[in-house]
Amino acid sequence: MKNKNKRFLRVSIQLKILGLVISLLLLIVGILTATFIYFDYQEGIDRAEEVASQTAKTLSYMPVVQETLMTGDRMADTALVVENLQKDTKVTGIVISSRDTAIIEQAPERVTDRLARAPEENEALVFGNSYVVSIGEGADRLLAGVAPIYVDYGDYLKVEGTVTVIFEMSVIFESLLRGMKLIFMAAFIALVFGILGSWLLASDIRRDTLGLEPKEIASLYRDRTALFQSIRDGLIGVDQDEQITAINKAAKKMLDIHEWVKGKSLREVLASDSVYGAFHQLAERGTTEFEHNGKTLVVHSEPIFNDSKKVGTVFNILDKTDIREMAVTLTEVKQYSEDLRAQTHEFKNKLYVLLGLLQLGKTEEAVTFITEESAGQQSQANVILSNILDEKVQAILLGKSAKASEQKVKFQVSADSTLEPLPESIDLLPLLIILGNLIDNAFDAVKQQTDREVSFFSTDIGNDVLFEVTDNGAGIPPDRLPHVFIKGYSDKGEDRGYGLFNVEQELEKLGGGIEVESEPGEGTTFTVYIPKKQRETEKRKGEAG
Repeated sequence: MKNKNKRFLRVSIQLKILGLVISLLLLIVGILTATFIYFDYQEGIDRAEEVASQTAKTLSYMPVVQETLMTGDRMADTALVVENLQKDTKVTGIVISSRDTAIIEQAPERVTDRLARAPEENEALVFGNSYVVSIGEGADRLLAGVAPIYVDYGDYLKVEGTVTVIFEMSVIFESLLRGMKLIFMAAFIALVFGILGSWLLASDIRRDTLGLEPKEIASLYRDRTALFQSIRDGLIGVDQDEQITAINKAAKKMLDIHEWVKGKSLREVLASDSVYGAFHQLAERGTTEFEHNGKTLVVHSEPIFNDSKKVGTVFNILDKTDIREMAVTLTEVKQYSEDLRAQTHEFKNKLYVLLGLLQLGKTEEAVTFITEESAGQQSQANVILSNILDEKVQAILLGKSAKASEQKVKFQVSADSTLEPLPESIDLLPLLIILGNLIDNAFDAVKQQTDREVSFFSTDIGNDVLFEVTDNGAGIPPDRLPHVFIKGYSDKGEDRGYGLFNVEQELEKLGGGIEVESEPGEGTTFTVYIPKKQRETEKRKGEAG
């Protein structure tokens, strides 16, 4: 059995298709032929019943028939009418009977004998009904239409006899066989054309598959799919009409596509005009860069040619966001390192001052200096260490305190601040990006002020963690407020404007938000909200990303 299956699998695709199509054609032609024969047979039966019934009723209403039944006159006229009607309707026989006996029998003897043995006109005589009845079974079956003959006696009508019109089933079968010849001829022609068409189809498929067998095609497809999906860069293949023919997981992730898009137009899938424009303009070989949902993507196009005719394009998509995020991370780590360096430098300067005072014998001045510095540092440290219980935020604030001291900025952590250890979902790096950028921006904002003051407040009462950074700088003009979170927007020079953008991006990942209040000449307050429990929608968004 296994050997037979192997031999079958080795049969060429052309023969398989030919055999399958021929089998289907035979099945379809057979079903259609049987269906036509069945309906033709039913139509023949229905037609015979209708003719028998109507003919019987027509004869029962004729005056000549009623007169013959009543008086026995005009027998020859009635027989002539019956004979002509029999020829016109091609019925097997017509019998006109009184209540007691048959008056006219225009039917073969074999029919009248069977009819005599099965008197079916009783219902017509008793109830005056017209009906069609079947006598016998199989090919010998008779269809008889029976109608009562009413005689008018002036004051009333009375049934005095019946008209019976008979069809033999053999006559119906003969008509059916004549029709079947046409049906079989049409079926044979359809089968011949179907076989020819299937042969041409199989040959065409053979050419389209370059002579490859299904097993070889399947192997190539598996290898291609595995290779296509394993590439970390995004890949999209389109035909000459920009219908998507292939797309890998990386491209879907980069372009935030979550549905089946194969076969759809590029314009339909890329709803954003700017994104579609970036792809559409790369009709020939080329490279472009664009922004999409906070990601920087680089697209390179490579046209596909078949006999010097362009049949499609392959787009290669590179996500520069990872590289940029790495750069941002390194920048923030560097900033953190600078804060620690500033703290070290500040303490080193104070140690040099203290050493100088001691060498000059200024013991009292040295003690006073130590006391004042210790009081200031201890006061700030006490607030941070006693009220802020999260070690990550403590480290950030202590570093920023040292940097503030070096830049001569009065950085004050509010004594009303409270903060328990943060959930594990809030890591150090997002906090460093959020708080580090906001505090550094506040330091920059007060550089031109005589009294440089920056304050920090935090609380975790309720479902959210709240951070607030306030400065007494020049403030932000009202027309600039809507743009401060736009990537690259800054008045501080080139390669700036990424801090607040990165803050907003990190808050979106955490499911939080940020608000800004500013009065020109009075200062600015940034308020950050981070949920203690990450919302389900944000979790799903993070998983999808």
